[in-house]
Amino acid sequence: MTKNYPSEEYYKNIKYYKEMHKNGYDLIDGRKRDSKDAYDGKSTLAFAPIIKEIIKNENINNMIDYGCGKANFYSNGFDIGNKFMPSLREFWDIDIKLYDPCYEKYSKFEKDKNFDLTVCIDVIEHVPETDIDWVLNRFLKISKKFIFINVACYEAIALLPDGKNAHINIQKPNWWSNKIENLLGNQKEVKVICICTI
Repeated sequence: MTKNYPSEEYYKNIKYYKEMHKNGYDLIDGRKRDSKDAYDGKSTLAFAPIIKEIIKNENINNMIDYGCGKANFYSNGFDIGNKFMPSLREFWDIDIKLYDPCYEKYSKFEKDKNFDLTVCIDVIEHVPETDIDWVLNRFLKISKKFIFINVACYEAIALLPDGKNAHINIQKPNWWSNKIENLLGNQKEVKVICICTI
């Protein structure tokens, strides 16, 4: 599969996530997640201080959050532990582009633009295995200095509208490490942090 010819499963999942953003979704324990909380971007918050350090230490001027969901916390403050933090835009204080193919507001992808930093948190485990190479290659093409990825290596609490688990591409950390290393090849100028949550 390629970015010009994604798999049928890729398109099916995009349709599912658009629906989940609008209507919420069922959880594996029988509860339902309300649409306003569906993929609101809260999983990025735990990594906000680490990303701030990367921005400072790597001289980052701009970034893209690839798979940002509703991105609520880019314009709203939040709590980390007992500490209140400003919005991510204010906290990181750089030029930020938001992209998510499943959320209309951020669904436009600027293919000719490059970014110092590409952030992708809790996204690639939702991408079919047949499409993962072209999606990761897209990161590499738009990233000038740094890529920060967090990938979940376990089942989600969310269910797709067809009743299947939302994490459709669950792999071991070594699989992700080898995949990213192979795709990087000789592009040594791009640094990558990939955190696999198990």
